[in-house]
Amino acid sequence: MSIGVRVMFLDGDRIIRVSQRRFDRVLNEAMPEYAGQRVRCAMVYVQLADRKPVEVVRIDYRLLPLDPDGRLDADLQSRKMMLAGEMFGRGIAGTSERVVDFGPYLAEKQYRAEYKWKPTENEERALVDLALEH
Repeated sequence: MSIGVRVMFLDGDRIIRVSQRRFDRVLNEAMPEYAGQRVRCAMVYVQLADRKPVEVVRIDYRLLPLDPDGRLDADLQSRKMMLAGEMFGRGIAGTSERVVDFGPYLAEKQYRAEYKWKPTENEERALVDLALEH
């Protein structure tokens, strides 16, 4: 068995399945239909048997910030990387004192607010159903 990924955009009440090839191109090409938006994206990882999805293993919910031309917003992507770096700084310094560095926790909270989203139960159910279709 292997793992496959299903990429889906949520646009209002619609779920749009996006090919892996098109999603990969998002890094370099514009998607004018989503210009200036934060696109709700679900990366659904499925276990495959005989190249057919049999089980959802994990779902990652991402917000993709697009610029006015429909490309990934470079400034917001830089901010995302900065926050991610700050999040992973947690526990690296390691002091013997009873000092808590809230920076990484605040960075994680900000990262989740700006670059993650939480689906409703109906949205999650619809994503799972669509990911498991053959």
